[in-house]
Amino acid sequence: MKNTAYRLFKKPFFGRFVRPWRWPENVEQSQWQRLTVDSLSGARISALLAAAHTAEAKGAVLLAHPMGVAAKGFWIKYGHAELLRQAGYHVMLFDLNGFGESTSTTMDYPLDVLAAGQALQAQYPALPIAVLGASMGAAMSLCALAQPDHPFKVAVLESAFPTLLHFWSRYPIPKLGIQLSKLLYPAGERSLRPTYAAQRLVGRPELLLIYGEADKFTPVKDGKLLLQALQGKIATEFWQVPGAEHTHAYAAQPKEYAEKVIGFLDRHLLEERMAS
Repeated sequence: MKNTAYRLFKKPFFGRFVRPWRWPENVEQSQWQRLTVDSLSGARISALLAAAHTAEAKGAVLLAHPMGVAAKGFWIKYGHAELLRQAGYHVMLFDLNGFGESTSTTMDYPLDVLAAGQALQAQYPALPIAVLGASMGAAMSLCALAQPDHPFKVAVLESAFPTLLHFWSRYPIPKLGIQLSKLLYPAGERSLRPTYAAQRLVGRPELLLIYGEADKFTPVKDGKLLLQALQGKIATEFWQVPGAEHTHAYAAQPKEYAEKVIGFLDRHLLEERMAS
């Protein structure tokens, strides 16, 4: 009954993205290992794991997808997963609950990120773990950093909204749902609010925030609000990307993206490996 109520509540937000999941075209599926992870959200999370292309891995990166029918396939389709593997990182892709091949339960998406991250750490216990998220995946990854026992040492977050209302205010029915949730279930709304999580981060993960100058959904000014919430709490870098639309910094500036993101991961995960 509870899950049915959540599915009805979620439909105005995500209903158009609930479609049968398909592999992106021209993918060598044999390179990917399928995993299923139990989340404290109650969902069975579908994940894909692939090894680094290098002889020795530098670390492992969890990829948290934006909203869309492609779900975890976003990272394969647009080349992020291959970029990371070529750079020496194991990668795990996963579907947030209700997306792709994961079952649909509550809206406790940070718990899905947490569960997937812990599963990735279990696969590679000797390696440092990072998370790279886009849009919804980025926002929920930041909220996961406020969860105890998260494994993330580094986070690269692109197009993360500062609050749910910042993203959904242009859509009347979702906006009303969020406003009602703030009244009826304020703790639930807070758990999905990145600016709230920013005050309560566990550990001291290194953060890189990325925002596109052509992003109409999470504009640079929204990124600056999130940066302001993080300042004084944790070391945070901010990259404003010319010409980049929502979640597409890599497509807009591929060379610069590779240098910035891989350089950030290499630098801070190396520090983590040396410290351990």
